[in-house]
Parts: sequence; C-alpha cells; structure tokens
Amino acid sequence: MSSVLATVICVVVMLFWGNSDAQLSPTFYASTCPNVSSIVRGVVEQAARSDVRIGAKLIRMHFHDCFVDGCDGSILLVEANGIKTEQDQPPNRSVEGYGVVDDIKTAVENVCPGIVSCADILALASEILVTLAGGPAWEVPLGRRDSRTANAARTSDIPGPSETFENLALKFSNKELDSTDLVALSGAHTFGRAQCQFFSQRLDDTNPDPTLDTEYLQKLRQACPQGGNPNRLNNLDPTTPDDFDNNYFTNLQKNRGLLQSDQILFSTSEADTVAVVNMFANSQAAFFDSFAQSMIKMGNLSPLTGRNGEIRAECKREKLEKNVSFKGYSCSFFLSRGPLAHCQLTPTFYDQTCPNVSSIIRNVIAEALVSDARIGGSLIRLHFHDCFVNGCDASLLLDNSDTIVSEKEAGGNNNSARGFDVVDRMKALLESACPATVSCADILTIAAEESVVLAGGPNWTVPLGRRDSTTASRDAANAFLPAPFLTLDLLRESFTNVSLNNNSDLVALSGAHTFGRAKCSTFNFRLYNFSGSGAPDPSLDPTFLAALQELCPQGGDGNVTTDLDLTTPDVFDSNYYSNLQANRGLLQTDQELFSTVGADDIIALVNKFSANQTAFFESFVESMIRMGNLSPLTGTEGEIRLNCSVVNANLAGPESLLRVRGVVLETLISDPPIGLESVRPGIVSCADILTTAIEESVVLVCHL
Repeated sequence: MSSVLATVICVVVMLFWGNSDAQLSPTFYASTCPNVSSIVRGVVEQAARSDVRIGAKLIRMHFHDCFVDGCDGSILLVEANGIKTEQDQPPNRSVEGYGVVDDIKTAVENVCPGIVSCADILALASEILVTLAGGPAWEVPLGRRDSRTANAARTSDIPGPSETFENLALKFSNKELDSTDLVALSGAHTFGRAQCQFFSQRLDDTNPDPTLDTEYLQKLRQACPQGGNPNRLNNLDPTTPDDFDNNYFTNLQKNRGLLQSDQILFSTSEADTVAVVNMFANSQAAFFDSFAQSMIKMGNLSPLTGRNGEIRAECKREKLEKNVSFKGYSCSFFLSRGPLAHCQLTPTFYDQTCPNVSSIIRNVIAEALVSDARIGGSLIRLHFHDCFVNGCDASLLLDNSDTIVSEKEAGGNNNSARGFDVVDRMKALLESACPATVSCADILTIAAEESVVLAGGPNWTVPLGRRDSTTASRDAANAFLPAPFLTLDLLRESFTNVSLNNNSDLVALSGAHTFGRAKCSTFNFRLYNFSGSGAPDPSLDPTFLAALQELCPQGGDGNVTTDLDLTTPDVFDSNYYSNLQANRGLLQTDQELFSTVGADDIIALVNKFSANQTAFFESFVESMIRMGNLSPLTGTEGEIRLNCSVVNANLAGPESLLRVRGVVLETLISDPPIGLESVRPGIVSCADILTTAIEESVVLVCHL
C-alpha cells in the first residue's frame, strides 16, 4: 500500500468515526462541521429579534432534557412509532422553542448532513443565548448523540416550581449535582418569564407565602388575580428581566423570588444554599464562573456517545422507521454515519449472496442441542451482551490481542458467557458456503432467533446487513451490561442507556430467561445475605428458597447451575412470568420486575405476559428487532470477519495459517475440506499451505 493511500484511508477513518470512545470535547466537530457554532448563533440571533424570551426557553429545554435520562435530545421527540413523548407531561407542557430548534437543525443539516446531534444543538444554543443576554461564555463539550426513545415516566425527575427545599435538593443530588450547582443553575431565572399558574398558590388571600415581600406580593396579586388568566406571563427577574446578570440573587435577598423553588434557596433556615446565594449576589463574576461550570457538569449527564443512539435527521423524530408488520425495517440512507453508509438492515440482505444462511445456522444449533440443552439460552445471551456494548457488532466474540482487550473477561461475561465454539462452527460452515459474506454480528442475530424457534418460541424475519467491529471495549462491557443483582431502577437505567424502552423492552427481553441456566454465584447472595441484611431475600417463596439453599449451600461450588425456569426449563414460553407471580424468579433482576413496590407499570406487563403468551411473543419479537438494531455497522463500516474471534488484519502475516487452521479448520470436518483462498483470499501462499499441511497432517485445498 502506498504512503499516500495509507494517509487517505487514515483521514477517511478519522472523519468517518471521530473518536468514538472519547469523552465529550469542545473540538468534536473541528473537522466534520467546523462552523457549527456560528450556524447555531445565526439562527438564534434571528429568533431573538422577534422573541426576547428565546434564550430562557431554550436553556430551560436543555435543562429539562438533561434531567430525564441525560442530555440526549429525548425531549424533542414527538408521539410516533411507539414513542410516548415527554412534551405533554406536566413539567414540559409550558416548554417552548421547539420550532427554533427545528430551524437550527435544518440550517446545520444543510451544511453538515448527518453530523451534528440535536442534543449538541441544545447545549450549543444554551451557551450562545446566555452570552447574547450578557452572560458568561464557555467552551461547550460536544459529541453527544441522540436518543432513539423518550421516557415520559421519568419527567418526574424534573424539578418543579412548587418543590420543597428537600425535594429540590434531592432531585439535584440524584443527578450528582450539588448545592452550588442547584443555586448556580437556578440563576438561569435571571431572564425569562413564568405563568401565573406556577406561583399563584403563593398569593392566597388568607394564607400567602410568608417569604414573599409584602409590596411584591401585592404587585403579583394585581398581575394574577384569583380566577384570572393562569397563562399570563410575569418576569422571573423584575429588575432586569432580559439580561443575564446576578440580580436574580439580590431579588432573593429581598424576598422577591417569583417561584417557590427560587425563594426557598434563600429563605430555608440553615440551608447551605443561603451562603451561595449571598456569594453570587455580592459577586457577579463568581456567579458567572459557577454557572459555566455547572452548565458543563449538567451537560455531561449520561450523554450517548460513540455508537450509542443516533444522529437524528429531524430532531422531532427518531430516524428509524419500522414496517407496519414489525417484521423488518425500511431501506433508507443511514445518515447517522455519513454519506458512505449504505442501506439500513433488511431481511433480504443475503438472498442473493448466501440464501441458505439461516438453515446452516439452524442445523448447527439443532446438532448442538443434542448434547447441550442450554445452548439456546447461551446463544441468545451472547447476542444480548453483544448489543448492549456499543451496538450489535460482534465485539463480544473478539479474543485478546496486542490491540484488543477482550470483552469476554468483563464482569458480565467472565466464566459465564458460553457458546463461542458453536458460533465458530457456524462461521466455518458459512465461510465454506459463502466466503467473506456473512458477518459474525448477523450470525449472532440469526442464532438468537433460531434458538427461540427451536425451543418452541415465536419466529420472526430477522433484519440483516450488520458488519463486524474491529475493536472491543471491556470498559463499556463492565459499564453497560446489566448485572444479576441490580435493583429495578438501575435495571431500567441500563436499558435506557442503550436506547431501549425501560418498560416494554425490559420486561419482554427478560422473558428470554424462560430457558437456560444460571450459576449459584449469580444469585446465592439472595439466599443468605440479601443487601447485607444477613437474611434471605424476603421476596423469595419459602419452598423455592429452601430448594435453592440445598442446591447452593454457603461456601459451596458457585459454578453449580440450575434452571432459570423450573417449570419448563428448555421450552420458550410464558412460564417465566408465572414464576415471578409465585415469587420464584431465580435472579434478583427477574423478581424485581414483579416485587418492586410502586412499579405498577412493570408489574402490569408481567401479569399481561403471564396471562397471554401471544402478547409476550409479540412484544418479545418487537423488542428483539429493536435491540438488534442498536448501532449496527453497515455499508463500508467495520468488516466481515473471516474468523469471529480475530480481526482480519491479524489473520495476515506469518501466523495466518496457524490462526486459520486453529480456529476454522479444527471446528470443521467437511467434504471437501474448506479452502484457504475462501477464508483469506490472496494472503496465504500454496507453498506455505503445503508445508503446514505436511507438518500438521491437515488436508487443505488450494484453488490456483
């Protein structure tokens, strides 16, 4: 390869991917969309000429977005494709400015199509509008991607205008924001307006809020009389209503905070926020410094990065469009990965190039089931654990190498993920039938569906066309794979983090535990010392508990396995859910779905699936298709690995024959034997083949 070509390829890769595993960076778009800030500024400056409130509107939108599952643009999604929008929930019914965000997105897409996320647009617009109102400037960390779903239920995390001090502080603390962040970010109320309905309870004729300055109280009563227009607007800062300054804090010192959530920062006895209010009232520079730091800190709440989420073409809609039948996905340009990316996944992807792919995989699984009843559960788990780490790209299958830290040794996979040898056999047979055609990522996806069908579960048309990653991420595996001891809240969060619905997808996909096995080590803490209590998990049925204690005694072999579903352990059915109703869920993450107090929405789904197996099967299929579409590599991205445990670059060179022989040929006894030219065309010489064939007593076929 010439040095010029190598340089071109290197530049293309950098432009195509960026630093996919990096943290947010102010220079994220330096090469791909260097003028993004000026584009955003141009749109918001024009909007500000006709709407003096636009700065307050968009910074509030950014705030409300970040407080619901992180800064992912989910607030912008409208009701469509099964998404329940956040926009019509009580905290967001007064949020405005969506049209301006659409205008910004259109302007950015015209210059840099498929590059800049809606989440980053909100972050950039907030900073620009603060500076336009006389506030501080800061370098905005960028690189967020957009959520594919919304979470209406979690809008309750958004602080409301009538919160008590304790609730307000708790909601910030839950987002790892401290008292200084609370006071600094509340300072955004130094500009903008609020409707009468959000503070009129403070003006009651018989029992007004005692923290309100009496003169200010009378003015507010005149503006918002009882029975008057609840939508009438009032300045949040009566002194300099359209300037970003520190007068908000001097207003609080004078008991002239408009909202209850404002005034309690100063009027709550012995609250640590009082000193911060006084500091910011005395020093605008201190406020500006803290505000910039807190905005950066808030903007870093659970961002989607790398290959998580997507870059929406329209901020109001997820890019993916499912067919009405839910049996596949429409074929359209995959803008999230730029103009080089090809079509979205389609069930007909291998119709011409490898029409027997599904039957080849099915036959391998059927053969494996003869000696290993667990293999179906193991294969679907491999697919699940692969998709949860940077998308469905077969990164889980890669072994350690000089450049790769394998995900196989991550906490959620180490000594428990299994079935790799069966995947290797599938790959070897497919390389013989359809050389360099079927990706390992697609093998995992097809194997999951065929495993379910062979166990009596539903069948579905699997969208195909994924390509394989050339790297792995053990850190991401440790961070994103749900552990068997998670509480329901953490379990929901783990699904939200990968853009899966934390109700329907969580409950449906957990139903895969209707077959397979689990080790004592994954649940024995429930039997003796649940949550450090020194006692068993109280949600365990006593008879079930006794049976498990006999199987898994304290200090016993943690590798002993038992059925996840004791009733029909090798059949894919809805008995998993009836087990939960009987308090016989094996893993904590299973039983949490039914036994968590207050989780009525989750419990309702468990009851529904227990009573109606057809409903379970339909939801499971939809969720499997949705999970299988998590950040796939398509078009020219990634590669088609010739060996699922090794990237193609490591198959070349002096060790190539040993690698191919050791991983491919030893898993395949076929007639005729597989040809090396099919496995790695143009790499291995016939002389080397003959030498190694004699040494290893392996017959290889060389097609000259």
